[in-house]
Order: sequence, then structure tokens, then C-alpha cells
Amino acid sequence: MTGTDTAATTASAAPAESGTPVLALRGVHAGYGDTTVLRDVDLSVAPGAVVALLGANGAGKTTLLRTVCGLNRATAGSVELHGTDIARLPAHRRTALGLCHIPEGRGVFRSLTVRENLYLQAEPGRNAQAIEAAVQAFPALGKRLDSPAGTLSGGQQQMLAMAQAHVRDPKLVLVDEASLGLAPVVVDEVFAFLRQLADRGTALLLVDQFVTRVLKIATHAYVLRRGRIVYDGTPQELRSGSVFEQYIGAA
Repeated sequence: MTGTDTAATTASAAPAESGTPVLALRGVHAGYGDTTVLRDVDLSVAPGAVVALLGANGAGKTTLLRTVCGLNRATAGSVELHGTDIARLPAHRRTALGLCHIPEGRGVFRSLTVRENLYLQAEPGRNAQAIEAAVQAFPALGKRLDSPAGTLSGGQQQMLAMAQAHVRDPKLVLVDEASLGLAPVVVDEVFAFLRQLADRGTALLLVDQFVTRVLKIATHAYVLRRGRIVYDGTPQELRSGSVFEQYIGAA
């Protein structure tokens, strides 16, 4: 596939037609300053798919997610949402089109209360529904609604960050290391939540240190090595001994 560098000229993506991916990267290059991190990346996420994005530290996984959500600029190629190139749209416009990014490192406003964080995640006029949805997904948040987010445990902060994927009802969720640094019992809750999102038809693009757990819920897998896609196929094939060792190794 070859990439294009055309700017998006519309503020709304067309509804996905049959066979149209929710997300498609075509020939994407991206990096920081003069340093190129991603090189000629082709990747797609089908409606309702759970896609694992794997690779060693420094392979470019976080850069790829940041490029999709608009925090990092693609220097070449196209980033398509429902078939529309959004590579030149700012991050907030992409969010309005149904894209949700849960970044590594607890993406919450620590000085605001849990309730205020949820209000910021909610669509205008739907604050009560946002609280209800978040507490339904993560009951522990219901007991801390008026507490500053910075006083929550690491696991509770991650729950708060992930609640936006339930509150906004997005079409595509990008998740970057949601389980990093969490206790095993919280990791179980995180993966149970991801499975719930998948079961309701939300498309997911997942980066996580627990490779085998991600592959258990994934419908497709990509492996990045030094900014290039080196594996594009099924989780079942990737889990086979020789292929797994070749692309993932001890990870």
C-alpha cells in the first residue's frame, strides 16, 4: 500500500461503509524533530476488532498511538478514520469523531475531583449519565467521587482514566500500557473492562506489557520493530513457538 499526504478538509468523518476500516494508516512516517521513529507504517483496525500492537521498548508503539490521536504529527502518509484522512486535524477534532486515547501514565487531572474529571470526559449535558456509566464500569470510583484524583491509588486513577472509554461511547479506543505498574487484581479488572468494550463492539488498538493476555482477546496482531511493521497476522500464528520467539522473544 502507498501513503498519501492529503489534508482532511471536513470536520466529520463519513459513516463506515461495509469493509471500510475504522482506522487505517497508509505509508505513515512520524517522529520527533529531526528523528524519524515510524517508517512507512501500514495498519488497519476493522469495526469491532481488537488489535494488539506489540514490540520491544523503543519500537515506536507509543509514537504510533500519539500520531493516530493527533498529539504527534505524521510527516508522510495518511491517517484515516472511517475512510477520511484526519492526519491534519487537531486532537480535539479527532475526539469528536469518535476516537478515544487512554495514554500511558494515568491520564487524569490530579487536582480535580473524580466527579470533575468525569464531567470533563462527558458530552455536554450528560454529566449524570457519565457518572452512572463510570460507576457501573468501576464501582470503586463511586465511593471517591468528591476526592481529588491525585489522592486515589494508582489502580483507581487508571480506572478513572479508562472510564472515558465507557462514558463517551467512542468508535475506536487506543490504549497505551493500561496495566503498567498495577497490582495483579487491578490488572484483572483492566482486562475485564477491555473485554467488555470489545463485547459491545468497540474497536480497540492495544499496547500492553502483558503480551499473552492481550493476544488472548485480540482478533489481529501487529509487531513493530524499529518503527516498521514486521508482523501482520493472526494472534494464533503469532503465539506459535517459532513465530513468537522470532518477533517477540522474551517479551
